[in-house]
Amino acid sequence: MALEIGNETISDFRVLRLKGRLDTETSADFELAAHDLTEAGDKRFIVDLSEISYVSSAGLRVLLALAKQTDDTSGGVLRLSGMSSTVRQVFDLSGFSKLFHIAPDLDAALRGDVAAATPSSPSAKVSRTAADLLGASGGGPSRPAPRSADVGRQAGSLLGAPAAPKRSLWARILGWFKGQ
Repeated sequence: MALEIGNETISDFRVLRLKGRLDTETSADFELAAHDLTEAGDKRFIVDLSEISYVSSAGLRVLLALAKQTDDTSGGVLRLSGMSSTVRQVFDLSGFSKLFHIAPDLDAALRGDVAAATPSSPSAKVSRTAADLLGASGGGPSRPAPRSADVGRQAGSLLGAPAAPKRSLWARILGWFKGQ
């Protein structure tokens, strides 16, 4: 299914209205549209998700990349609005609700009425970990991609889960033989 991207300016915000699914197949379209707008100088965005039925990790990655481009230090703003309960659950379970300013609807997002929905801003460590997990950090030689074994631990830590007890050497060897 294609992603429809509506684009309009309201007040001093560029409002992007998405319709459809924000997944692996469609996230590149949204990423390109957002990139073109940021390159043209837009820094203040509201992404209206009221007509989005599904968001995958690829969609989360694109939203995170846009958030990094509109960092508060550059005078930018990114607000999300109108999430369905299903989409909001994806954000809550992944820990991304803590990373974004989320408003119940477009009018609330325009007013800046987002404090009740989310904390003011995530810690730098949480943002960095989320970016690493989604592959939006840029990596590079100084920050290699996390090993698959680390991803689960980082995701659990990000979501506040208690750390799993460390397995014994014998258990790790057996796990290696079993391909775990």
